[in-house]
Amino acid sequence: MTKEEVLFLKNMLVDRRNNILERVERLAAAWQELEEPAIELEEEAQKASIAKPYDELDKNRKTEIEQIDLALIKMSVGDYGICESCGDDIAPKRLQVIPWARLCVECARDFEKHHTSLPETSEVTISGKIPEEYRDLNPQQVIDLIYEQLQNDDRIEVEELRISFKKGVVLLDGRLESETEHQVVLKVLSDSMGFSSVVDRIEINEPEANLEEVSEGAQEEDGEPEPIFFDREMSEEAFNARGISLPASFVAC
Repeated sequence: MTKEEVLFLKNMLVDRRNNILERVERLAAAWQELEEPAIELEEEAQKASIAKPYDELDKNRKTEIEQIDLALIKMSVGDYGICESCGDDIAPKRLQVIPWARLCVECARDFEKHHTSLPETSEVTISGKIPEEYRDLNPQQVIDLIYEQLQNDDRIEVEELRISFKKGVVLLDGRLESETEHQVVLKVLSDSMGFSSVVDRIEINEPEANLEEVSEGAQEEDGEPEPIFFDREMSEEAFNARGISLPASFVAC
């Protein structure tokens, strides 16, 4: 799988993950508003109607987020797109539809036929390469050293940056103020500290003025702004209409 194809699928995974979390946050906010003592029966009915789908969403989407995170970790260590059952490559066309797929089509059908299920994502063993100087440290010690290294660089503000470390993989969450700052963080981890397996889920706090300028410029030129991420439900024709080229393996039958 080419770097273009992996980046394409990573955008889809991160986009899907963000959409799930935003939806949960919206429902949580709606639930909080209804926490106030209800006076009318209508308010009680509204409260009940929101609570049930929220509970279901939380349960179902949590599993999906875990599958997405596992796929991102696999990308970071170079194991992405390999069937967990037979060890063969998963077809790019299947990954385009289900970028977090863990089985190829044949094995998925076989598992379904025999009512077999894969191990929980927490049980899947994936390890990244740990730089020699950190191999004798526990995860929290590694995290503390990463924060220390980043805080020593005056180009980076780490207040909204969340870091975790598991089995040689550095996971980045939270927000940074600019893409420049984002690239500095990645460079420190890879070049200065030697980590080769990094899951990057950082969001960028671009200034509102700049976002408005970009949006207006895109509307003037093309009539509508281009999406930041690829929409996994867009057809090939829709991509072509926007002047976006799909990776060749996604277009081929």
